[in-house]
Amino acid sequence: MIINEEKVNRISGLVRRERPGMSAQLGVIACCAGYGKTAYLGQLAAENADSVLISLAAYDDSPERIAAVLEACVSGIFGGTGYDAVCRFTDIVSARENGLVLVDNADVVTDKTASAFLALLCNAAVNGKFRMMIAGRAIPGFALKYLMNGSAALYGINEMRFTRAETAEYLKTLGREHTDKYINTLFTYTDGWCAGTAGIAKAAVSDEEIGSCVGRTLLGRYIECNIISEISRDLAEYLEMSAFICPQDAGFSASVFRMNDGAEREQSLVNTGVLSRDENGSIHFPEVMRTVLSGMLSSETKRGMIERASAYYIKEKRFAEAIKLFDVSGNAAAAERILKNYGEKFLANYEFELIGYCGDIIEKNRGTTDPEVLGILAQYRYYCGDIAGMEATLNMADSMFGKENRYSVCRKLYNGLLRYEGNRELYAANVKSACEYLEENSLPLPYLHQKELDTLAEINSEVSDGGKLHIYRFGTLRISVGDTEIQCKSRKSIELIAYMLERAGKPVPREELLNMLWSGDIPANAVAMLHNIIYGLRRELSAYGLENIIIYKNKCYMLDMSMIAEDDRDIIEVCAAVDNSDIKKLMSREKVLESYWGRYLGISDSRGSQELKEYYDRCFVNASLMAAEYHREKNDRERELVYLKNASEIDPFSEQIVCSYMMCCFALGKPDKAKKKYDGYAKMIDEELGITPSRWLKNEFLSGFVNDSEEVS
Repeated sequence: MIINEEKVNRISGLVRRERPGMSAQLGVIACCAGYGKTAYLGQLAAENADSVLISLAAYDDSPERIAAVLEACVSGIFGGTGYDAVCRFTDIVSARENGLVLVDNADVVTDKTASAFLALLCNAAVNGKFRMMIAGRAIPGFALKYLMNGSAALYGINEMRFTRAETAEYLKTLGREHTDKYINTLFTYTDGWCAGTAGIAKAAVSDEEIGSCVGRTLLGRYIECNIISEISRDLAEYLEMSAFICPQDAGFSASVFRMNDGAEREQSLVNTGVLSRDENGSIHFPEVMRTVLSGMLSSETKRGMIERASAYYIKEKRFAEAIKLFDVSGNAAAAERILKNYGEKFLANYEFELIGYCGDIIEKNRGTTDPEVLGILAQYRYYCGDIAGMEATLNMADSMFGKENRYSVCRKLYNGLLRYEGNRELYAANVKSACEYLEENSLPLPYLHQKELDTLAEINSEVSDGGKLHIYRFGTLRISVGDTEIQCKSRKSIELIAYMLERAGKPVPREELLNMLWSGDIPANAVAMLHNIIYGLRRELSAYGLENIIIYKNKCYMLDMSMIAEDDRDIIEVCAAVDNSDIKKLMSREKVLESYWGRYLGISDSRGSQELKEYYDRCFVNASLMAAEYHREKNDRERELVYLKNASEIDPFSEQIVCSYMMCCFALGKPDKAKKKYDGYAKMIDEELGITPSRWLKNEFLSGFVNDSEEVS
């Protein structure tokens, strides 16, 4: 029951398609040319003996022609009235066990009566008398009712694309190369667009040439004849421009495409099956179609669009998209302007990739002599670790001035910080001189990595911290000014200043201080005692001009942090790195972990200090374990063992730490050391807790010896 056997024979060699999702009683396929609608219907017809394949043309748009086509399908002769022919056709197809009606180019039917005839077939399919699949470049009007009430399923571009497997199968039928790399490259470039896949596959190009072979195919002519010619010039113009630069919103269309109805045109193209949308709602082109369509624009049109799009992106502060267009057009002057106007902002926001993109465009096309741009690029090269490039760029900027300038000073600053450890006295002087110049001229510091920032802080502290109150809280609280150590009169004084230091200058209510100092058992004259403690501290510090270091306001006390230098700041930073799981920051302060930093406030036993003692000890253990893991990943097992030992000394009851320590010993070929650790741990928990090591730890310990003996053998 096939209307055109010759046509089916022509498509018998097509790639077999598996479309399990396209099994509705009534299905409608709507998409533009090139997605294989006709081929798919033909294949369904070839595979189903009880199918009827009807291919309509523009001259079939009348009730008489539709009736004649249906009558011919079931009897092979023309005759009968229109309605009678439809009923006879429906009865005969319904009598078949697996009746399947396939109608291609159904969207050409617009005549009211002819549409009603085809609607009768749709109605019969919906009622389960047979299955029916309709295909066209647009949704036919007679099928809309069924789609809207949910009794028909709509299939578009996404359902009709070749799958990767079908792409591979198609290459096989042509006898073309079909390695995984070739299949993936072709499938990615065409995104399953059947016409694109076929055009490129028949060109027999290598996988390296797939992205540039469009000119050797007929795809341009195919799109022009089968897609562009089928839509209005307004829609074709929007399609070509969208392929060149993907539209963003109404403002973009108005500014770049110079179209105020861009959204409406886009939706029309989606409705007619020319475009599809991705999961984010943006329009989607196969890359090969984008290449062909954008190639239909003149060079002048492209240049104008790039200029307008760049201006739009810059206005919207979408610099990455603007810079990408500069690269396409080779517009080095625009890249220069971006760095000149926004380079400092990119540095402040750590948007180094944008600076790098601009720098590549400038270097590739013409270079630059603008000192401000060179200054930005120098900081980018420092960020990348290209110190020689940084110096060369600053030298170029410096050469445009006849005296000391911002760029010569930045070069001095960078060199001083990078070489500081080689000659501290010399380079500290250079750094100070550079910083003074920048400050006097209200110029910002150039971008610095954390290591150089720490070096700068160290150099500045040697100058500025001499008159500050230096505090170290671990082991025993140490307070000093310059070389003079200050002896606190009482333990309460130590606890008070340490507690307020933990608050980092924030106001502390009087009641909170009283509860901290006396742990809830507050004496009757506690306020007076607190005043005496603070008075004693102020009197002690008055000799150094620091008597106002403790400020009282609104029944709250706070420290003036500008008068304080925290000598244990590295420990505080390590603890913050542990809390944030920031291994990079932690390892930048690795020296702090080489030995235990001491119990917080030593012998102090106040409630507030007890909680902090536990916190800082826990941080030391966790930081040591993070450092151990870092060195294990670097295959530096000796360093790993150092940190595991440190962690175990503070948390001796942890089986996990003991196990990690033993495994590290085994890895280093030190089984005796592992045994000593295990025996010591077993003895300790026996004496302290009256227990023995768990079965798990014992098995881990014994397995180390088994593995060790296997390696020896």
